[in-house]
Amino acid sequence: MPDKERWEIDVSHSRLGFSLRHIVVSEIHGWFGSWGGEMLFDPEYIPRTQIQVWIDVASIDTGSPERDAHLRSAEFLDAARFPRAQFTSTDVALRRDGEAGVTGRLQLHGTARPVDLDVAAQRTWVDDQGLMRAAYDVHARVDRQAFGLHWNQDLDVGGIVVGDKVEIDAHIELVRTAAADLSLRDPTAIDSVGAADAG
Repeated sequence: MPDKERWEIDVSHSRLGFSLRHIVVSEIHGWFGSWGGEMLFDPEYIPRTQIQVWIDVASIDTGSPERDAHLRSAEFLDAARFPRAQFTSTDVALRRDGEAGVTGRLQLHGTARPVDLDVAAQRTWVDDQGLMRAAYDVHARVDRQAFGLHWNQDLDVGGIVVGDKVEIDAHIELVRTAAADLSLRDPTAIDSVGAADAG
């Protein structure tokens, strides 16, 4: 049986964004500046593929320094106590050509819950340095209440300030690297290709 292929996220060509309802009728959009991950791809049997993504939650950016400080605080993400979120896949299933479903465990705010990802392959190519690359679009919906993120305020006109459903949308570009081993590495030691700095 051939070894799995190790692919690392090239964060410099990727984006991890999110949105959620704000004051009933509008939306907050944001992204994370420091994150990374890898995939151990099994070309012979896709369900054996493993995926891991980590996020430095303090790198959250919604374009509003005041709001970002609140999101990092103990009322929301509590980045001082829980500085890192991590997704680790438990199952990968092909649905149709170019589309897959990935199930895994998301560790966030000191709580682990199952999360489903919808993954759509965009393209695979060889870059000008001879490296194999692949691009994917990923979508997920996360209930923040399930992770203990309960802060909210009632509006005088009815409704609440922040919605519970968080839409995750990511464009991910991976680059194939040497398969040094067949296990996912400690995410605290991962230096993803082109990883962005926090903030």
